[in-house]
Amino acid sequence: MNKRLKLIVGMLFIFVLTGSFGEDYDVGVPTAHLHLENSLQNKQIQLTKANISWSSYSGDVEETIDNIEKLGLTQDEIRVFPNQEASLEFKEKEENGGDIWSDPTLTATLWKNGEQIDIELDDNREFQFPLKEGTYVLEVKFIDSEDSAQYVANIVIEKTSKHTKITDGKLPEFTLMEMPSIKKIQTTGDPGVIFDNSYSKVCWNDCTDNRTYNYPDIHSGDVEVGDELHIDWHNMKPDPTEINLLQINPENYEIIEKESISITNTTLGLKVDEENIGVYYSLEFLWKEGNDIKGKSIMNFKLNN
Repeated sequence: MNKRLKLIVGMLFIFVLTGSFGEDYDVGVPTAHLHLENSLQNKQIQLTKANISWSSYSGDVEETIDNIEKLGLTQDEIRVFPNQEASLEFKEKEENGGDIWSDPTLTATLWKNGEQIDIELDDNREFQFPLKEGTYVLEVKFIDSEDSAQYVANIVIEKTSKHTKITDGKLPEFTLMEMPSIKKIQTTGDPGVIFDNSYSKVCWNDCTDNRTYNYPDIHSGDVEVGDELHIDWHNMKPDPTEINLLQINPENYEIIEKESISITNTTLGLKVDEENIGVYYSLEFLWKEGNDIKGKSIMNFKLNN
């Protein structure tokens, strides 16, 4: 009697396990959704499936797309602003038990004219779009064991007037502002390389307390006599109203010399000679309304031989 009871219990246990395993492995291709933080759309957007290689008890799915950029650009435009926060979510059919993936590999990439920009996802699948405006194809890959799914979307990164103008006495968010660039042009005549620097805000929409600026560790870039540094701020909107070139004492970080720079050219050429090798510079950008400072940022760099 006991043996028969144990047999029945054992068979029931097997049936339960079989049903459970069947449900777990009967997971079809997930859907991918883009969530936009502070978005004008204020909703989640489902991405379009592209290349798929997926097996489940529901059947195998194999789809091949030769040109994902072409497919992505045919989708409805998803408009975002520079540096906008977003996140990804993947869903399975509820009748299949929901998402039961163990540890899928997720990647996100922006494509433009065959060139790619890798997007860094955090543990919560959150990320930020880049600052540079334009039309991109967002590619998202979901890989779980031997199954893989790819998704695309048509992303348009653009600034609105509130991101480029002083509104109600307030500057746009600092993270939405374009940064100035600095390149080293060598005597060999090459097109220039990015020169090591740091760039940060001093104060932003709260500059009334006359706070002091703590200069960071010196960022040094290698130069030779005859090289020239080109600093460009033409993409910064709204335009700074005042720019100053500061020479900094690296020992006590006091300002040794201050030179006012014309804002009309939007570029500054700094020739490297024997006298300025080893000098620590800061380029100070100010946004003012009358005498009131609305924002201040600084680019720091040092000429190292």
